[in-house]
Amino acid sequence: MRKNSYTNDLTAIQMFAYIPRSISDGKNEEQIAERFVGYNKLINTCIDALYHIHLITRNSFNELVVKADGKSYLEKFDLISLIQS
Repeated sequence: MRKNSYTNDLTAIQMFAYIPRSISDGKNEEQIAERFVGYNKLINTCIDALYHIHLITRNSFNELVVKADGKSYLEKFDLISLIQS
């Protein structure tokens, strides 16, 4: 299994925020998983958690979509990240 240096630099909350941001940018699950080589189970767990806390959903084409609450979460995360930097 190849290590991905980008993944090593992320905190758990950053990884959790990366997923809905990627979905809102039009990426699918496979494209997100490509960014985190070797972390498929973690990505699937995060997607399941985001789905169950109603931040993302699936549309009629079974594509992941960020819900309004998910967009609000991303805005709050961006604000917190900006303040901390």
